[in-house]
Parts: sequence; structure tokens; C-alpha cells
Amino acid sequence: MIDFGIILKTYFKKNRTRKAALARLMNISVNTINSIQKSESIQTKRLLELCTHLKHNFFMDIAQQLPPEYSTTHNIFAAKDQKIATLEEEIKTLKTERDLLIKLHEKFVG
Repeated sequence: MIDFGIILKTYFKKNRTRKAALARLMNISVNTINSIQKSESIQTKRLLELCTHLKHNFFMDIAQQLPPEYSTTHNIFAAKDQKIATLEEEIKTLKTERDLLIKLHEKFVG
């Protein structure tokens, strides 16, 4: 079970968020902020408001708690995965070239 209240409490503590200021921005009471952070769940509309005002992606925080085998409609890591694969291939090529240069050096110098 993912408890959004814990996620929000952790965020508030880590970022020293002032609940009164946030409540004013969201045009709600501090008591409402307190009840949100005590609740395990939250409405998507309210969650989007929190993300907007705090400039923090709570949706991603929630998503990262789901099992990795769950599917998504968009792979946000596709570009990074491709870059990693390219760099791994480059490392393989560089190691081969290094080994060849070491052999050539040993053959001609020593």
C-alpha cells in the first residue's frame, strides 16, 4: 500500500515547507493541509495542485513505489537506456583498441 500522507510528510520535512504559506497559495486552510498529510490517499486534482504549487512531481514519487514490472504508456527512461547502450558499446570498442595497442607496444618495445 502506498501512503501518500507519508510521502507528503517526508517532503515537508526534507524541504522545510511552510504549511501556512502553501495553504495560502492553494486557497485552502492549514487544517486541510494537515488532513491531506494524514490521509493515505488523495484526489488526483488535489495532487496536481500540490505538484504545481510545490514544483515537485509527486506522481513520480508514487510511481517509483510501484513494482518495476508494471507497464506504462510512455517509457521516460528510453533515451537514457539508449545512451547507456551506446556508451557500453563504446567502452567495449575502446577496451579492444587498448588491448591491441598494449600488444603492439609489447611487440615493438619490449
